[in-house]
Amino acid sequence: MIMQKVKLVWLASCLLCLGFAVTSCGNDEGGGSDYDPTKPIVCEQFYPEGGPISTQVVLKGQNFGSNKDEVRVFFNEKEAPVINVNDDHILVLAPRLPGENVKIKVKIGDQEGVFDKVFDYQIQTNISTICGGDASAQTNPGAITNLSEAQFKASIDGGICVDRDLNIYFEIDAGDAKFFRYVANVESGKLVKIDELGIFLTRPWVCYDDVNDRVYHMQANLGNNEYWYYDRTNNFAYMGKGNVVYDDTKFLVDGMGIWGARRAAAMNPADGKFYSRVLGGDFYCFDPVTATGTRLTLVYNEMSGQPAGTAVDTKDGETFGMVFDKDTPNLLYYTNTSKNCIYKMDVTTGKYSILAGAASGGGGYLDGTLAQAQFNNPRQMVKDSEGNLYVCDCNNHCIRKINLKTGFVSTVAGLPGQPGYVNGTNEVAKFNKPAGLCIDKDDILYVGDGDNHAIRRVAIE
Repeated sequence: MIMQKVKLVWLASCLLCLGFAVTSCGNDEGGGSDYDPTKPIVCEQFYPEGGPISTQVVLKGQNFGSNKDEVRVFFNEKEAPVINVNDDHILVLAPRLPGENVKIKVKIGDQEGVFDKVFDYQIQTNISTICGGDASAQTNPGAITNLSEAQFKASIDGGICVDRDLNIYFEIDAGDAKFFRYVANVESGKLVKIDELGIFLTRPWVCYDDVNDRVYHMQANLGNNEYWYYDRTNNFAYMGKGNVVYDDTKFLVDGMGIWGARRAAAMNPADGKFYSRVLGGDFYCFDPVTATGTRLTLVYNEMSGQPAGTAVDTKDGETFGMVFDKDTPNLLYYTNTSKNCIYKMDVTTGKYSILAGAASGGGGYLDGTLAQAQFNNPRQMVKDSEGNLYVCDCNNHCIRKINLKTGFVSTVAGLPGQPGYVNGTNEVAKFNKPAGLCIDKDDILYVGDGDNHAIRRVAIE
């Protein structure tokens, strides 16, 4: 019965579009009317009433004219491709992710008309695999491998990055105090090993400078302040190599914690510096051009009136995800694993607060308002072009979305509490301890799916 209804709706839509096309052909022979700027644009109804990206939508009304180059149609603020115009009909394609409560607006010249009814945009999420996925693999890829054949012996449990040429950077622990760093490129279908790092008692990681479109190498060990970025136009050669010299090196980490003290950084578009938080709570920043670093925690504590060492109320827990809000310069979001929540902080004033999560210490899972939401070991985090935050909720085995406009947390991919390896729509797809997360220029997400030893792709449309 359901399939019959779907077929009937599809058939009706096709017939309507066919009728529109026939009428439009007649119009091309001179039967159409010109838009009259002295009369209002009348928006009456549209069909279908909802659908996903690229749905053909017929808009019915009056005074649309016959020149499609003059007609602009918006679903909320997203402009829709106009296929054809025929005086009292417009055929458009639903644009990608127009938002919630979608209002359709027709604009011609200085005039505009708005439909009363709301278009029900249907989000489609599809999860696929870029490379990996066989957790039983006994070897790691060599210098150059086809993505379809690449499998990894080790978990992909660190941070990942993607540059504007859609190169995805990540590393694996190859054993024997070695880390292999790879770049996956979907367009070429190739995986390239760009680094073989012999390192003891530390962990290398990559960080994206989204201001200058550069991917940097950094170290978790507080005793190793070496850094460089990769020149992808020159076979991924080291560039801008240096060692950060800090004004104060008394980071609040004791004992062996120093070896894995820092695991994330974010480029501040306001001052061109990387900001990071270390295990123990200290914040610092450094300039990759001058290689000078500044310890920030004591300043924050003085400004907040708290005693030195409290580390802006986040002394416990590691931070694997940090991202600046480009719409609000100097506003930094970061994850905290032990408190299972997301913080926000103004790096110019030191003011901070919990953005999402209960910070009770115990992990959990719950979608809802920012105050109600629960996370379990939140890891890497990114921000899309619409201003939404996405978080790898590692121990819940899913990807969460924080809508900063509505103040609501939802699950966009993965089945909470059900680890596994399944591709497909968000209703069936599964992850196993996702840890790394990055986002490309088209808002496509890439996930370092830890215990599945895979790089996954999440397209939300």
